[in-house]
Amino acid sequence: MVFGNEVKGVSQEVVSASDVVLEIPQFGTKHSLNISVSAGIVVWDVWSKLNALK
Repeated sequence: MVFGNEVKGVSQEVVSASDVVLEIPQFGTKHSLNISVSAGIVVWDVWSKLNALK
């Protein structure tokens, strides 16, 4: 997993080399999430989906 920073995101080179690109939808006035919040959302989603397979 690669997470971009709040200002510059992820370089186009990394995005182009990726198998999957995911953006977390946001509503309201904010246009970025703190990296710890973004990582928490993604890790929780992956973990919960892996546990559902058991």
